[in-house]
Amino acid sequence: MTEFVLGSYRLEVDVEATRAWYGRYGNATGGCGCAYCRNYAAAVGVLPPEAAAFLEPLGLNLRRPGDIGEYGPRQGGRWYMPMWHIAGRLLEAGEGELPVAPGVTAGFATDMGPFLRNFPEPCFQCWLSVTLPWVLAEPEP
Repeated sequence: MTEFVLGSYRLEVDVEATRAWYGRYGNATGGCGCAYCRNYAAAVGVLPPEAAAFLEPLGLNLRRPGDIGEYGPRQGGRWYMPMWHIAGRLLEAGEGELPVAPGVTAGFATDMGPFLRNFPEPCFQCWLSVTLPWVLAEPEP
């Protein structure tokens, strides 16, 4: 286990178990084929490199979330909250969101959903809050 202190959050992470699960089961749309999730997969590359750099030490890949939430239009595009499970423990839950990069914030929680099949336990969840442009050739739903 590796300990991380990120803002007011303190994490204990099994980086290899987390990375191994996503290497086996993760995919670019969080397992969904809807237009919003396909747009996330197509547009996520526009995010600042700091977003991927924040996730990588935790064993996470920006392009392979466990789940993707889309929450409607927002200035500059669509509001997304991709989520990842992390093998380990959330030792101290911080308050508020962590600034990661311009337009990108993060947080961690133990009240999770949905659970990912065969994910190592104990675990907790990481999420990002981002705005992405609509890049698919099809119109927004």
